[in-house]
Amino acid sequence: MAVKLALVVRADLGMGRGKIAAQVAHAAVAAVLANAGNRDFAAWLAEGQPKVVLKVASAEQLAEVVRGAVAAGLPVELIRDAGRTQVEPGDSGRVDALTGALSLL
Repeated sequence: MAVKLALVVRADLGMGRGKIAAQVAHAAVAAVLANAGNRDFAAWLAEGQPKVVLKVASAEQLAEVVRGAVAAGLPVELIRDAGRTQVEPGDSGRVDALTGALSLL
């Protein structure tokens, strides 16, 4: 059974590449956590976790995709930006030691 994770991004929000990457990662993690243990999830893992990032032009178009997915019995995780892309300093020293000199996407 071919299973893939479709990540759909609203193009009308004017997000930069880094913000899009962060939001797509957030959506992927949410989808995995919500679906871990079911049959489709096991198949997705076994197939190498295929995923595709797609875009829609508006909130209305995204709502259509969500309605269609729900009607088809597909799992859906809708991510709304909580404005916390920038994280507070914390125990990031180990990561920063390796990546601190790198520039943002």
